[in-house]
Amino acid sequence: MAPTTRIIFGKGNAINTEVGIFHKAAASIDTCMTHTRPSLAVSLKPIKGAFLAAKRRGIKLRYITEINHHNFEDCKELLGIVHELRHLDGVKTNFMISEREYLAPLIQEKSEAIASEHIYSDMAQIVEHGQCIFDTLWSKSIPAKERIKQLMNGEVAPETKIVDSEDEIMKHIIHLSEISSGLSVVSNQGGMQLTYNSFLELCKKVLEKQKRGEGDGIRWIMRIEKDSINLVKKFLKLGVKIRHVKNLAPINFTVSKLGLIATVEEMTGGGMIQNLLTSNEGSYIKHFTSMFEQLWKEGVDARYRIKDIEEKVGIAEIEIIRNPIDSIARGWDMVRSARKEINVLFSSSNALKRQIAIGALPLLRNASEKQKVRIRMLLPSYDKLDQLIEETKYNVPNIDIRTISSSPETRTSILIVDNKQCLILELKDDKQNTSYDAVGLATYSISPTIISSYLAVFESFWRQAELFEKMKKVEILEKDFINFAAHELRNPVQPIIGFSELLYSKIENQEHRRLLEQVILNARRLERLARIMLDVTRIENNSLILTKETVDTGKIVREVIDSYNRKLGEKNAANKNKNLEQLMIIQDGVKEIEATLDKVRITQVICNILDNAVSLSHEGKIKVVLKKEKRNGQNFLLIRVKDTGPGIDPEILSKLFTKFASKSDMGTGLGLFISKGIVEAHGGKIWAENNPNRGATFSFTLPI
Repeated sequence: MAPTTRIIFGKGNAINTEVGIFHKAAASIDTCMTHTRPSLAVSLKPIKGAFLAAKRRGIKLRYITEINHHNFEDCKELLGIVHELRHLDGVKTNFMISEREYLAPLIQEKSEAIASEHIYSDMAQIVEHGQCIFDTLWSKSIPAKERIKQLMNGEVAPETKIVDSEDEIMKHIIHLSEISSGLSVVSNQGGMQLTYNSFLELCKKVLEKQKRGEGDGIRWIMRIEKDSINLVKKFLKLGVKIRHVKNLAPINFTVSKLGLIATVEEMTGGGMIQNLLTSNEGSYIKHFTSMFEQLWKEGVDARYRIKDIEEKVGIAEIEIIRNPIDSIARGWDMVRSARKEINVLFSSSNALKRQIAIGALPLLRNASEKQKVRIRMLLPSYDKLDQLIEETKYNVPNIDIRTISSSPETRTSILIVDNKQCLILELKDDKQNTSYDAVGLATYSISPTIISSYLAVFESFWRQAELFEKMKKVEILEKDFINFAAHELRNPVQPIIGFSELLYSKIENQEHRRLLEQVILNARRLERLARIMLDVTRIENNSLILTKETVDTGKIVREVIDSYNRKLGEKNAANKNKNLEQLMIIQDGVKEIEATLDKVRITQVICNILDNAVSLSHEGKIKVVLKKEKRNGQNFLLIRVKDTGPGIDPEILSKLFTKFASKSDMGTGLGLFISKGIVEAHGGKIWAENNPNRGATFSFTLPI
């Protein structure tokens, strides 16, 4: 029969002709199709059957198409039908060829449908021409597995579009579930019902990935009401994490790291949606992910929400106010509405100043005098607070103000009105001049539970402030008493010492001399105690006076060391056990360093440290280091004392330089506190640490 080229009319005839080409092929069939065609190859039984029968006969089957999100699942199935499947971007032609026959639609169909007219030919020239075109396209294509991997990893060209056919919508929903390791969903009840009706198996597959450690599972945000509880429980049982958010925007969406699908339809009754926005563009994914995370942060765990509904507990009504103008206006409205009591805790004194600047005091005075409202105010204490309190009380005479210990963690202001409303304002930047710039996020609530919680916090601070005021008065009395006692002790002690020493020189009886020595010794201890008490008072009142002069610090240290070594030598000589290693103090470092300091006070510091070192070290050498250091462009004198004692007890290490920090029965526990005050008055620092092997090292620096 002579070769022919003819038109095939009708879809049935076209399918029969294509199946016939498969039956007559002897070695190979090559197919090139647009992205809409793979669905026909796997869904039409005659065509799928012809592919499989040819494959069983050993016919080599090659297939080129554009693999995308739309035909992703069909192409995965097609991989098992043909020998080789390849992807080529933007393929616009449909044809198939064997060694002897060629078939192509005469009119290209954009939809997934068989064309009504096809061109058929078994002429050698047309078959060869078609084969040449196919081979050229084949050389430019990439393996399907490589393309599928790109799609799975999101390595595809950005694309955003709206689809409106049910098949397309289904495919996009399925595809996003298949390629994603985790899904974040925001929907109403209808969206959850649609998922339960049509896509429950997809959800289970995503959750299975999570169980295998291959994904993040599913997080779902929705408004949970009484009629949705049973449905929510079903999803919770599957392992979906769900949170309740009261106010949701009228948009339903699912987002993952690789894609987004969204719709603004109401989605009532669980019916299929009519249109869908799909995108794999990074900007869309980032925007919707950010939106989801913010809602998730604000959401309430579904189990708590369900429990509240079932137990008919009053649901906590909370409103997040992001605009500082709105939050401050809300606070002022609360004050205007007050009828019984206003309790306010300011995050800082600056927060009160900023409110005064925009007219808060007349507002509070009106509430106090006209509305007969009781007003209590708490402020973090700081040095210059008295003037601010005086100004506030002058303008609002009936206000009750207390101060609490200031803390760097105080970052919120709290306003509670009539025990019915509360407003919590976050302090964003305390250095700003206006409240609108300083205030961050605010939370408003009328929930009795939340209000009672914050009221309890306020009352706790209020009682603490009362105790704080009492403690300040006691502290003032204590300092006054110590100052008075120290001065009064010095007056009688000095004559006691003077007359005792005079009397001592005139007495020859050794027993009387021994008794008088005890009187002089204890009088000197009392004199030293009075001096210590005066030093503590001066340090705490910041009234320690330094008499500075330029001196050779090396000489000072040597003189102190020589004095201690003489005493240690006398003690060691009196020790009958000659086998004990003698305790000595040695100096290491620069011999001469000139510095401007109070010689008497720095000597006092060195002696305080050496006293501790000598009392705790029984043998070996106490090492005193003296050297220069440069830090941040500033020269410092460093003096370090390293002893061989038992080290510092970890229990008191952190509070070593505070008053009475000592576990020893000897001494007052004030020497290191005074030393710290003297060093810091010079602009230096003092610290201590345990040595790796034995003993402790005390160090202090002084600016030169």
